[in-house]
Parts: sequence; C-alpha cells; structure tokens
Amino acid sequence: MLTPKQKIKYLFDSILASGQRVRCSFCKSGDCIEIDRKYFVTRLMECQNCHLYFRYPVDKKEENADFYQTEYQESDKITTDLPDAAQLEDMKKDGFRARGKNAGRHLELFARLFPGEKSLRIIDYGSSWGYTTYQFKEAGHEVQGYEISRSRAGYGVKHLGVDICTDEKQLREGNHIFFSSHVIEHHPDIASMIQLAKSLLVDGGYFIAFCPNGSLAFRMKNQETFHRFWGKVHPNYLNVDFYKRLFRGNPHYIMSNPVILENIHPFQRQESVIGDLSGDELMVIAKI
Repeated sequence: MLTPKQKIKYLFDSILASGQRVRCSFCKSGDCIEIDRKYFVTRLMECQNCHLYFRYPVDKKEENADFYQTEYQESDKITTDLPDAAQLEDMKKDGFRARGKNAGRHLELFARLFPGEKSLRIIDYGSSWGYTTYQFKEAGHEVQGYEISRSRAGYGVKHLGVDICTDEKQLREGNHIFFSSHVIEHHPDIASMIQLAKSLLVDGGYFIAFCPNGSLAFRMKNQETFHRFWGKVHPNYLNVDFYKRLFRGNPHYIMSNPVILENIHPFQRQESVIGDLSGDELMVIAKI
C-alpha cells in the first residue's frame, strides 16, 4: 500500500526510467509484449520466453532494498506493523486468527507432504516479524526465518524468540521445506530466490510459494482485481505458465485458492497436477 506521497514519487521515478530497455526481469529476454498499463507510464509486460508478467520500468535491486527497509507498509495492520506487548499476547492466544495470519492450513499442508514426520526443517523466507515462523516453531518444527527488513527481523528475534536472519548467507542447508507466503511477487531477482531455495533443500525437499494469481483464468474472471494487484509493491505477477516452465523438470502442483488439502500427498516421480486457477491466490509446490 502506497501513501499519496509514495505514489507521486513512484510515478515520477517511472517517468524518469521510461527509456529503460524492455527486458524480462527473470530470463532477460527482450521478446516481451504489453498486457496492461497504469498512468500511461507503468506497463505490465509478458515475457514470451518464460511467460513471467513483470512491471516496467524495472527497479534496481538497491532501490528495491531501500524501499523495503524504510517505506514498505501494508494496510492489514500486521504484516508490517509491530504490535505492542499487550497486542502480541492477544495475537498469540488467538493463534493470529483475528488478523488472518493463522498458519494452520500451512501446517496441515506440510503434514500431508511428509506424513508421519513430527519435526521438519523449514525456511520461512520473507518472514516479516515472525508471526508464521513462531507458529511453525510452536508446532514442533525447526524453523529459520529470513527477512529483508532489519527492524521487523529484530522484533521477531527479541519478542517471539525465533531465529530470523537478514543475510541469506546465514541460512542453513538441509531443509525439508522452503516456504514463502506473498514474497516472490516482491522479489527483484526471482532466479536468485529459486536458486537459493534449491541450494538449501535436501533431495526430495519442497519449494512452496503463495502469491497473487496472474493466471489467465483469474484475469478473465476478475479483470478489475487483476489490474489492481500489480504495481510498485508487486513488480512480479506469477502465473501458471511461468511456473509450469520453471518447474518443468520437477514434480509440481499448481492451483489457486481454495486449496483442497485432501488432494495433497507426497509427490511421485514426474507427477504434475494443475488445479483450478480462477481464485485470486496462486499456490505452487515443487519437489526439488
């Protein structure tokens, strides 16, 4: 969510960068077409090679990092807002349900992928101040979070007693799950995020990501929301075609919400399942 001042700055910066060469932010292909536009300047492009939707102009990595250190705010009053002591205790007692951050569905998903395993090694990538990391830890898992914002990471370490680092080099290897929820659409370098996940997972581990759904089925169902979902805060718009190409050599499961957990099971070799894609949130699970 941008303030009016941030919106003006975003528009001004976009105008200044409008002469930038159009290149896919993932595969660097120049074969891209426009599929949506805002304010005559910012455009949503589709790469014809990898099928990622990305915002043009593209931010520099250092500009992206500065934005998430000092300016990024969400309107849900939990993702980026740090609660006081009383608020935090109420959230913990309620299991974070009142703010829509209960991790129960994720924990059930993990249990279905690893039946019988009571303790998994998990990376919570983009953990904010640790409300999900904390719930994974309380459920008995060995969890390490990563968060780009030093202030939010520090809050989680101090007030929730969770392990959150701000340097990817500090992330441990040998994990069963690399998990992210509404992170990949913000990331300035998706290729490096995927490579990091692969380097940190055990053979047979799972990459799991939730993000806004850019797939055609959702776009056709709700063009207005599709249009609203991309912009300064969401420079990437993930879709089924991109994920199918990205994980074409891995067993994978791609579908939108609501996720039918009963259909989830340990993946078999070469298994690929594409579910309903008309919901506003996209989920991908890929076995590495």
